[in-house]
Amino acid sequence: MSDLIFSAMKNPHYREVLVVRDLPLNLMREIGRVIFFHSYLEWRLGLIIYDILRVTKVLSRLVARDSRTMDQFDLICDLVSLKDVKTGVDLMRLRKSLISATTQRDLLAHGTWVKDPKTKVFLLRLVEGGWKPVKNKKVKTKRSTKPEASEYGIEECRSLSQLINGIILNVDDLYLDTLGQPAASRQKLH
Repeated sequence: MSDLIFSAMKNPHYREVLVVRDLPLNLMREIGRVIFFHSYLEWRLGLIIYDILRVTKVLSRLVARDSRTMDQFDLICDLVSLKDVKTGVDLMRLRKSLISATTQRDLLAHGTWVKDPKTKVFLLRLVEGGWKPVKNKKVKTKRSTKPEASEYGIEECRSLSQLINGIILNVDDLYLDTLGQPAASRQKLH
């Protein structure tokens, strides 16, 4: 099966490429690692929320689930501010890293893989992005008519895995900071 794409590679022209469903095993392993690490990160963020709110494990299964990563992080930032939690973690820097990691993870999880028949390079096709409709056009279009694909390989996956691991370390530090607060909600009742 083939598709027409606009490649962001050296030759920026439309060309026909093959849509693939089989990737090299080492690339598939790295994609799986990224998805796994990101899932762990989301779970960790949930734990911070539940701990700050003092929600038990049983109750945590009943409260809102499957929040987007950035929604979870924004809630954590609000709670850290409201509870006056002192932390050495740079929340703005962590937020930027989370945005980057989540965007790339979403691309890996939901993108379409294609292979250029000439170069044999694997490309990851964007299924959504920052496309904006052209104004003053007679025909109304809701989607891009110029699908794009960029080269994406094992090194990009490894780099993303390293980014997510670094984020996890920062999130772990943030978690420890939330545990160490002498807030009234953390004191034992006598």
